[in-house]
Amino acid sequence: MRAALALAVLAAGLLPVPAVAQQAPGTTPGARATVARLNEAILSLMREAAGREPARARLQRFLPVMLDTFDLEAALRVAAAPYFDQSAEPEKRQALDAFARRSAAQYVDRFDSYDGQRLEIVGERPAPRGMLLVDTDLVRAGKTPVRLSYLLRPEGDRWRILDVLAKGTVSQLATQRSEFQNTLRGGGLAALTRDLNSNADRILGGA
Repeated sequence: MRAALALAVLAAGLLPVPAVAQQAPGTTPGARATVARLNEAILSLMREAAGREPARARLQRFLPVMLDTFDLEAALRVAAAPYFDQSAEPEKRQALDAFARRSAAQYVDRFDSYDGQRLEIVGERPAPRGMLLVDTDLVRAGKTPVRLSYLLRPEGDRWRILDVLAKGTVSQLATQRSEFQNTLRGGGLAALTRDLNSNADRILGGA
């Protein structure tokens, strides 16, 4: 197993494994549809940034897509383990809202220009525990494509994104887990919520 995927898969062991809907051999339309919707939203972010649309307006349009395509609660349960599961429901909800806002703000910040780029789904691969990797290339004129690999887990009859491997190797979930631990040890889930909201505010220019 590739090292970059190991932590995400191991951490996903903290989560129940849902039943996987039957798909035609060699293709998983539901997973590809999830990634295709996210890809289109990312391209919209880039075009809107090129049109000088304010960051907060772009975030408001992108956030519903992120909430629908990502399993943010599962990701936060892994990244903030064991503090998330040990917290009361109101604290969990506040942390999840902050995590969603910070995550969406990061996409607004990263995809902030447009020069004809394309996002192309180039394949899919099985992953442990019934999950699936869907590979996407960010294609740029005159440059080497950037690979983004999405790790999806089944949820009933649909698929949602648990992790993103940048350049096909760097696990976003592993990075978040490492990033959050000092804050969680120092102040628990409430401290993480404050940090996530503050970070989102900084990304959005304090607006």
